Amino acid sequence: MLLLLHKRFFTLLLISTFVFAILPLTVNAELGWNASVDQPTDKTWTITFNKPVAPTSVNTNSVFVVDEMGNKVTTKLLPDSDKVIVSPPIEGYNHSTTYFLHITTDVTNMDGTPLKESVRKKFTIVEADPTYDTATLHPDGTTTVRQSFDTYNEALVSLTAGQVILYGDTIIKMDSGIVVTKPTTESVLTIIYADQNFKKEETYVINDTELEYVESTENYVKIKVAGNPGFIKHENSNLLPWATVKDNRSYYSTRNGVLTHSIYSNKTRTFSSYQAGKAPAFLNDGERYYSWNGSHFLDRNGAQVGTGYQYFQFLSARSKTQYTAEDIDAYILTMLQSLEVDYPNDPTYHNAAEKSKLIGLGAFLKEVEEEQQINALLILALAQHESTYGLSERAQQFNNLFGLKVYDDRPVPEYFETIEDNILELVTSFFNKNYIPPNSAYGYGAILGNKVVGFNVKYASDPYWGAKAAGHMYRIDKTMGGKDLTNSHTIGLTTEALNVRSGPDTDFERIFRYTKTGIPVMIVKPVESSPWLKIISDSADYDELFVHGDYVEHIPIVK
Repeated sequence: MLLLLHKRFFTLLLISTFVFAILPLTVNAELGWNASVDQPTDKTWTITFNKPVAPTSVNTNSVFVVDEMGNKVTTKLLPDSDKVIVSPPIEGYNHSTTYFLHITTDVTNMDGTPLKESVRKKFTIVEADPTYDTATLHPDGTTTVRQSFDTYNEALVSLTAGQVILYGDTIIKMDSGIVVTKPTTESVLTIIYADQNFKKEETYVINDTELEYVESTENYVKIKVAGNPGFIKHENSNLLPWATVKDNRSYYSTRNGVLTHSIYSNKTRTFSSYQAGKAPAFLNDGERYYSWNGSHFLDRNGAQVGTGYQYFQFLSARSKTQYTAEDIDAYILTMLQSLEVDYPNDPTYHNAAEKSKLIGLGAFLKEVEEEQQINALLILALAQHESTYGLSERAQQFNNLFGLKVYDDRPVPEYFETIEDNILELVTSFFNKNYIPPNSAYGYGAILGNKVVGFNVKYASDPYWGAKAAGHMYRIDKTMGGKDLTNSHTIGLTTEALNVRSGPDTDFERIFRYTKTGIPVMIVKPVESSPWLKIISDSADYDELFVHGDYVEHIPIVK
């Protein structure tokens, strides 16, 4: 009967009930006397006995609540037959505070028999909701709160230039600055959405990625990734006003004709760098420059300096390298021997020219280029980047040169019987199935690209994956004589949705339609006395197709 009564009472009143006994019975500790956390400030306790209690025995000395310092809290007691209801203080319990509910042996049943032993219940009140605070920002990154508000809109109305809005200790709105992504307990990735309601996923980046700040509300942060607008959640955002950034941000620099990208980690407070390609002529050695997409450059004052695209980052995967299988094999061997010499104390590169999984791949890469229509140097460059020149553990033990099916939140290597199987998986199951065909699942253009266009949009969480792989491609070409860059193709970006036809006129059959804008096209040549352009086809069913030149913007390539 006691259990039935307890269950019914708890279900109907939705308040905690504790059942214990008057002598000769003892306290039933299984019925809820363990510590309770996250209780509301208006918490009401209902204590149930197995027999009616004497109302005169229930008072502030026999049933009471104390705080952590032992101070009694003013509560209201209501004896009701076999129950005692303990109501909270009129002003409620304090947030983030621990209390103790005591029932002493002074409580008796109707015949005067006391409780056998005292009971104590520990409980903690839930933390208070943070306030929205307007605050002044100091150069060292600290803030001074000016006013506190219950709602974001109230804080926004009072916000003045140069101030920020804090929610708790976190900046959720600022005038300008950068956003650095951060992980959650569920994932290391930050999803970038096309809409502020987080319905349409556009792309994703790894934590500790710098993004361009546009604006923010209490519900979202609007950013730009590689110059393209998007939205991310506050839980993934660390807002850094310019005053706190200073030189602690990623930058570009040039030396000896090479463009280097130095990436700052806010997590480790260190820089790492990679060579992106040939340096644009408008950049000066020894200066720091900034760019959100690696093509449009700004100086320290935020003024535009110039625009220059890296050829191999925007080169169609459907293109063909001018190098032979023998050229490629000779390059691989020379490159591995150089690594042995340049890094004599790094065990990764010991005997590189003997153990690398890249050795002897020239003929197979050229065969894949011909049969699968994927540039041999692009595959090699990606393998170098992803597998540390064929020397990584994944390459050596799993024959996995490209990190295929190795995910950020589940980094379990996929094993392949041979390196050739691994390469075929890349070009058939990934590139030629989901990445290159127009309007395919991940069809953002047949180039390495960045987080707006190309494979990088959906292939890798690293926003600079495409630029890093393109840097390898640049160095491969440069080492072998620079023939591909010297004889470079003209590249353009579509300016709107665009029909691709079998011939240079609207009377010709439409083969497919680019539904997205900003898709790269590799121009073979303009059609004489016509606005039409002959391009390399993204569709493997055709070698060359045609688009109207009025809807293609030629981009300046760094040469």
